[in-house]
Amino acid sequence: MNKPKGKIPSLLAQSTGKPAAHLCKRKSSCTRCKTHIIMNDNCFTIPKSTAGFTSHKPFCLECVKLIIDQTKKELSEIDDQLTAFYSNEK
Repeated sequence: MNKPKGKIPSLLAQSTGKPAAHLCKRKSSCTRCKTHIIMNDNCFTIPKSTAGFTSHKPFCLECVKLIIDQTKKELSEIDDQLTAFYSNEK
């Protein structure tokens, strides 16, 4: 196998982009649960690409925690499948 070039890609950044911590500059609502996020409150923005444009949607901390838990679950399932592939090769 040839040595791969460049930075190792992340599954999180492949589809929409990397989530980022954000300090709200105005009153917003969480994209997922519609909870109000008040000015100067901490939240996360997750980029979403639509029709060639990228918007950074705000999410409250509780929803980000649930999103992270779901992502960990899905990555664990992929890791289990990858382990099964390698164990079948031997």
